[in-house]
Formats: sequence, C-alpha cells, structure tokens
Amino acid sequence: MKILTTLQIKAWDKFTIQTEPVSSLGLMERAAARCFQEMKVHLMEEFSSLSKLNFQVFCGQGNNGGDGLVIARFLKMEGLSVEVFIVNEREKGSEDFELNLARASAIGIVPQFIDSNFGLNQIKNADVLIDALLGSGLNNPLTGLYKELVNMLNEKPGIKLSVDIPSGLFGDIETAIQNIDSASFKADRTYTFQVPKSSFLFAETAQNVGEFSTINIDLHPDFLVQTETSWNYLQQEELENRKHSKFDFKWQKGHALIVAGSYGKIGAALLAGKACLSTGCGLLTAFTPKVGYIPFQSSFPECMVLTDEEELEIRNFPAITNYNAIGVGPGLGTHLGTQKALEKWLSTINKPIVIDADALNCCAAIINANPDFNFPVNCILTPHAKEFDRLFGASNNAYERLLKAVEMAKKYNITFVLKGAHTQIVSPSGQVFFNSTGNNLLATAGSGDVLTGIITSLLAQGYSTLSAAKKGAFLHGLLADKLQQKGFKNILASDIIKELKFL
Repeated sequence: MKILTTLQIKAWDKFTIQTEPVSSLGLMERAAARCFQEMKVHLMEEFSSLSKLNFQVFCGQGNNGGDGLVIARFLKMEGLSVEVFIVNEREKGSEDFELNLARASAIGIVPQFIDSNFGLNQIKNADVLIDALLGSGLNNPLTGLYKELVNMLNEKPGIKLSVDIPSGLFGDIETAIQNIDSASFKADRTYTFQVPKSSFLFAETAQNVGEFSTINIDLHPDFLVQTETSWNYLQQEELENRKHSKFDFKWQKGHALIVAGSYGKIGAALLAGKACLSTGCGLLTAFTPKVGYIPFQSSFPECMVLTDEEELEIRNFPAITNYNAIGVGPGLGTHLGTQKALEKWLSTINKPIVIDADALNCCAAIINANPDFNFPVNCILTPHAKEFDRLFGASNNAYERLLKAVEMAKKYNITFVLKGAHTQIVSPSGQVFFNSTGNNLLATAGSGDVLTGIITSLLAQGYSTLSAAKKGAFLHGLLADKLQQKGFKNILASDIIKELKFL
C-alpha cells in the first residue's frame, strides 16, 4: 500500500470524482458511512450496548466537518443520543458541509454554534467525543478558538475519536515534525481514509493518533498505479510466499548458520536458533563459544552445534561454505578480540547475512576506528534506535533517523530493518516499507533475537534480501498480534517462537 502526501490524497479524491459516476457529496457520504460502521464495531467491543451512551460531534465548516455531520446523522437515525457543535468562523462552510448541515437539520439535529461569544464551559461531558474539526487540510498550527476548544476537549473524560486525522496534526511527517509542539486533539483512535498519513507512523508525531484504522472508501485504483512514491505501508498480500514441495528434503529447505552467544548470553543464541528452525529452514547449525555447547545440546537437540576454541566468547569465526544464510550477533558480546575477528570475517562474507545486536555494536566500534569499513554487500542490518545511533550518529527524532537510514542504505548497498513501532524496512535503492503488524508485547527481552532467527531462516530458504526483511518483520509483528488477540498482556520471547509453528 503506497503512502501518499496530503496533496496526493486530495488529488486522488478529485481524480475519483472525475473518473467515476460519483459526486464530491456522494464520496463524502460513502466515506463517512464506512467510518461510522467501523466506529460502531470498535465501540461494541468496548460496550455491550450503545443505547446508553452520549455522543458529541465537533465539526469545522470544511469537508471534515461535513464528514462529522454525516456521522451525526447516522447516530441520530440509530436512535442514539448525539449533540453537534460547529465552530462558526465564517458565514458559510464548504458546499458539501452546507448540504450535509441541511440534511442533519431535516432529521431533527439542532447544532450548537461555537463562536467568540460561546462559553466553552457550556459543553458538558459525554461518553464519546468525535473530532471532525479540521481534517488533513490543515495549513497552520491551531490558534484562537480552535486551539482553545481542542485543549479543553483533551481534558475531558470519555472516548475520543478522530475522523481522518486528529485536528491540529499535520498529515505529512515533514510538516508535522516541524510543528511537534503545536496543539492537537488527543484521540484514542483515528479513522483515516484509504491510506495512512505518514505522520501516523512516527513516535513523536503519532502520540495523539492513538490506534488507527484505515477505511477503504474505494478511491479509484488507477490513480494509485500512476502515482510514484518511495514509501509504502506493508500488507500481507504484498509479501513473497515461497512454497516447499512435498518431495523436498531438509537440505532443500536451506541450511542456516547462527553465530551468537557469549558467557551469560547463550540464551540469546538459543532464541535466535529456535526461531530460525521454527520458521521453516531444513537445517540449522549454531556456532558459539565453548560455554554454549551444553545448553544447546541439552535444550535444543534439533540444532547442530560447533564451538569456538575460546571458552567465553567468539574470537574465531567459522567457515561459511556449507550454509545458505547466516545470522550473527545475538548475545555475541563486544570483547575487543570479538570485534577484531568480526571485522576480518565480515570482509570475507559473500552469502546472505543478518547482522544484529552485539554484532552491530561491534560494527559501531569498527566504523569508528576504520572509516573505510564496508558491510557485506546486500546484508541486512536489524538495529533498534540506540544501535542505529551508535553506528551512524545520534538523530533528533525518528524521522531524521529514517532519512539517515535511507542515506546509509544507499551508501553501503545494504538493507535496514529499523526496529520499533511500524518497523521500517529500507532497501538499498531507498524504498521504505513501514510494517503494519505488531504491538508493545514485542518490547521484551529476546524479541529482537527471534526476529534475527526468522529473517535468517527466510534467507536460507531462498527469499531475496528485501523479501526476507519485509516478510520477517511482518511475521514477527503478526505473531505478537495473535498473542494479543489470545489475551496475553505480557510475553516471553519464547512465546513468539511457540506461535511460529502455527503460521
């Protein structure tokens, strides 16, 4: 799914109206009706009945306000208690707003108009507050009455829902990050149309978005085909899906090598290895220091084990001839001897490899000492924010970090899996794929080691570098979503591995 700018989305609306037999009013009705249905689904999950709830809908005089009026009309037609408040900043609103205002009035909705003479303290508390004030057409930070109203609503109790985008938040990340301190409605959930806004996908700007749902309003698909963008929102149907034949032997499903572990961190190597084999490769060899031999042989009999001659950490990296793909880093440690051996070993790698965790921290020290260091071509780096900053320097925010990741991916001809909410997969050409799966259950020790194992397994099975990175991140998040759906409030990384076997 392509991620578009607010101007591109506006052009998509216009293209749809010109191409299909639908008016702008008809498109508004379609969008708001589907938004209302989605709202109902989520509210019914929260409440056994909606009949006792009080709804308030806050509208501007533009098309976002028109959406709000349509939603208010559906609420009224369902026999629910609804109040409508309209910020009255000019004599007339947009044409579609005015038409929907007339429709709302025709079924008995009597809106209250908020102007400079209206005391905001007249607005009583409600169970559900719906924000349809400004939408994505915002040009400047909120000021005056809008700012005062939004700040007041943010302090009120009740469930807060936004239509398309929380009022006060800019849709495009470039603008949103520049106005990070401006006032914005604090939604518990946002219902956006057709594609997510880029500002929803970064921690600093998405804090007022809450959970978001993307509502398909059937904008004309031809526009998307002919519109270029380097940012995408990853969907399952877009992932490569390689299938094994029933005649395949284990060696035909790929042989992976996991190089990991040090004294006190053998668990990380075990998690990566178990995730790797559970994802479907046929054979797995683990290379650890000697201290890892007994833990692997006693708790993971499916894995073959080789050990370094060193007892506590790896300082002699293995030959790679027999393997289809490699994962290196979980629990590796950052001993100086490990760093030096890793630098030499990486210079010889000519197979698909995932570099993670302590291997990344070693690489940060290597780059600092040797600016001419190069990563293996087409390797995958899987840093979280702190690991990325150690490698390439601190960033002021997540957007700046992503721009730097695009620059580094092109410079080194590598793929990034920049871990976090909406994990960002960055290709060597600068394409960015934001992951659509996952939740905060993944913020647990060992979760990243599991991801390394998953991606390494996919590489061993023959997936391309970019396909393995995309599919691995998506599956990793999907497993956490399935655990959350089962009622898990907290998990161990090993719970993710157990869930792998059901995919």
